[in-house]
Amino acid sequence: MAKALIFATNFMTKGNIPVAKYISKTAKTDLFNLKDLMRLNLDAYDTIIFGTANNSGSADKLVYEFIQNNKDVLSRKKLYLYVLLSKVDDRTEDQVKLIADSLGVPDVVCFNKKSEDMNAEGFPSAVDDFIAQLG
Repeated sequence: MAKALIFATNFMTKGNIPVAKYISKTAKTDLFNLKDLMRLNLDAYDTIIFGTANNSGSADKLVYEFIQNNKDVLSRKKLYLYVLLSKVDDRTEDQVKLIADSLGVPDVVCFNKKSEDMNAEGFPSAVDDFIAQLG
């Protein structure tokens, strides 16, 4: 069962690349940064993992557009979403839900990059919990 991890970065979120690489390596996925992607055959994958930062309750524009442009193919896949956070406040939960709803991916988790609970690799421990559920 092939898995792809698809994420996007920009000038402000390029620090998210190490998290995507860690998830991809540990979960044994192919890794695609939409910033550099020209074409992708989604038929080769049965599981697609999307990664985005929280932009005040909005997903990265490239992730949103990719999902919108590939709805038909994605409707036949198992989809996961992770949202990277640089801070957590009283709006975070609602913002993450808003992102998941706008993308149509109900299976969502969020990671606080500044979490006090880090794994041996220096990533939030919640990342390992997420990887474990991917199978």
